[in-house]
Amino acid sequence: MRLLYLTDTHIQSAKPDNRRDDFLKAIANKLSEIAKLCSLLGVDFVIHGGDLFDCPNPDRRSLDLLREFLKQLARPVYCIAGNHDLVDQRLDSLDVTALGHLARQKCVRLLQPGEMIYLANSSCVLQLSGQHYYCGIDRQYNGEDYMVKKKRCDLAIHVVHGMLLPRAFSEKVPTTLISSVVGTEADFTLGAHAHLGYHEITAGKYFLNPGALARVTNLKKERVRTPQVLYLDFTSVSFSYRFIPLGAARPGTEVMAEKPGADVG
Repeated sequence: MRLLYLTDTHIQSAKPDNRRDDFLKAIANKLSEIAKLCSLLGVDFVIHGGDLFDCPNPDRRSLDLLREFLKQLARPVYCIAGNHDLVDQRLDSLDVTALGHLARQKCVRLLQPGEMIYLANSSCVLQLSGQHYYCGIDRQYNGEDYMVKKKRCDLAIHVVHGMLLPRAFSEKVPTTLISSVVGTEADFTLGAHAHLGYHEITAGKYFLNPGALARVTNLKKERVRTPQVLYLDFTSVSFSYRFIPLGAARPGTEVMAEKPGADVG
């Protein structure tokens, strides 16, 4: 069983303030490369960590691009909602958003809070779960949204759209520290929302975030970062994973505007 994880695509036809290229075309090139990677690597399932679009109800060009990507993938896609996928960051608005509509059409499958999905092959049973973003997710000081129990499985993956980080980067931004959720029984916690990404192994558990596919801020680290995806291979008892940088992503110095920007989720 092989999975590919990507997050924070922020699909939009408008050019973000911090970009000077054709942003929609840049995203299209990355998504096309991802679809080809899935075929080349024999990926069975794709997981998206949220902020599929940059706004809850995007324009036709953005929707067309996403639908074309799903057509190219031709494999199941599991997804959670990010803050940009919701109206006013309200989780109760999901049904009236583009992501909610895609789920009803069965173009993607939403990982609903508290729900466990089981994927199996001859070597393991994988438990897959997810938590949508909601306003205040990182003000729950017990970190319960980031933690799951393993039930009837060999390995567990939990996907969360929230500001889960190895360390806080600003006192102004609510953050859930990885050190506070190591009690989770998930073997892999896949992060999103924090655009720069991270790779942390704590207490034998993996906290992985490949970073945003879209570069929409002008931080120094964002200008040198290469967008990437996460590939996980569970075809044998000894699992493996790796981050795969995307060749379609042009250097940040070519696409980012030369002006200061603030970090956003």
